Amino acid sequence: MKLMILLSMLVEASIVSAQTLLNATANYTQLSDFRELLMTNPNAATRLLTNVNLSAAQKITVLIPSNDAFTQFQQNNSMPVSALASSDLANILDYHTLQGSLSSSDLQHPMGLTAPTALTNQTYDNRGLASNGAKIPQVVYVSSVNTANGTVTTVKRQATSSGANFDIKSGEGLQTTLEPVNGVWSGGMFQIVNSFLTLPVNQTNTMASQGLNSFVSGLALTDVTEGTNAAPGLTCVCPADQAFAAIPGLFTRNLTDGLGSLLATLTRHGLTGSFYTPNFTDGSLIHSQNGYPILVTRLNGSIFLNDARIVGTNFISNTGCVHALDRVMGFLDTTTNITTPATAAIYDNASNIPSPIPLSKSTTSSTVITLATSSSSASVSTSTMPTTSAGSSASSSAGTTVMAPASTATGKPSTANVAWPIELGTWSRLLGGALWSWLLL
Repeated sequence: MKLMILLSMLVEASIVSAQTLLNATANYTQLSDFRELLMTNPNAATRLLTNVNLSAAQKITVLIPSNDAFTQFQQNNSMPVSALASSDLANILDYHTLQGSLSSSDLQHPMGLTAPTALTNQTYDNRGLASNGAKIPQVVYVSSVNTANGTVTTVKRQATSSGANFDIKSGEGLQTTLEPVNGVWSGGMFQIVNSFLTLPVNQTNTMASQGLNSFVSGLALTDVTEGTNAAPGLTCVCPADQAFAAIPGLFTRNLTDGLGSLLATLTRHGLTGSFYTPNFTDGSLIHSQNGYPILVTRLNGSIFLNDARIVGTNFISNTGCVHALDRVMGFLDTTTNITTPATAAIYDNASNIPSPIPLSKSTTSSTVITLATSSSSASVSTSTMPTTSAGSSASSSAGTTVMAPASTATGKPSTANVAWPIELGTWSRLLGGALWSWLLL
């Protein structure tokens, strides 16, 4: 009798450990459209149909769009997902594939996390190379709190059997909701999303999608649009249209000549590297593309770059990221840690503008500066800047949230914050050993 029980349990464990994604999702009626998509497009879905019995380091998490997401896609695009070319569908599926076997507990981080995906197609992922020469994959930003407008506040969410839902930002800053079901299959895990993720586009299109039209216009006026869109690993922190409007003549008097020009202003709002909100560490000092120091301050749930508050966050582009600011950044006096608000007077008299300071001569004090009260209630916006030499650069990791100051980031994949679930095969072996011991009693 004991032998029969043992064999039954081992067979059951073997079946679970070899379960394909199609079999694992068979009982989820709201995922029937996804299953049909995989079965009718095996070439585009190779990664999801063949990844079985992987090691813990190789496992993946599939964000599976619900049937409602398929309906929404067809309504928005006047065509079903299945009508896409195989290559386009493959890119979409790659972007819905996260590296690592991630349960809902793995996704819970106070500041959110950037989760690397399987998407590396150059059109949608031009974030550069890691220090080991490997291509840095595209990411999604996952949060269990509302970070829109730069403020972290708890959001009420519909409870599920696996916990609260999550927000996921993909290309153009579009947001979808992840319903954690913690589904298990041989290749890792799967979760459900209520809409398709959007593939990232270039910097200027990302800015325009968020209403950062003045920044886009400035790039065109200074003839750096092409260079901005081509620069790998770029973050633009873009003042909202209202912020630019507060500086009369900036777009007409001096476009490219010297420190007071429009070009210099745009470049001062560009960062070399992919900086998502978790990368902005309180008290850290980073450099703009034209060498100006920027002090990061986290205060009352908001993130400040010098005296400018981030009011729109983590708009993912194909080369990096875009954030929106409530004002044009002032200049940091690194001897006193006080910022000077950017006013019209500064730009009327270029001699008032300080010269860039090499990072090696900048203070790294973590003293919290006195911040000017913002007079702007700007809506979510975004922008980029031209490619110039940088005194310091930082590249986001291909792993999860980077907690180190951006100026010291290595670009190497980080898995420090990911708790890898034990493999099903390991459970089977442990269970088998215990049962054999019991049988021999």
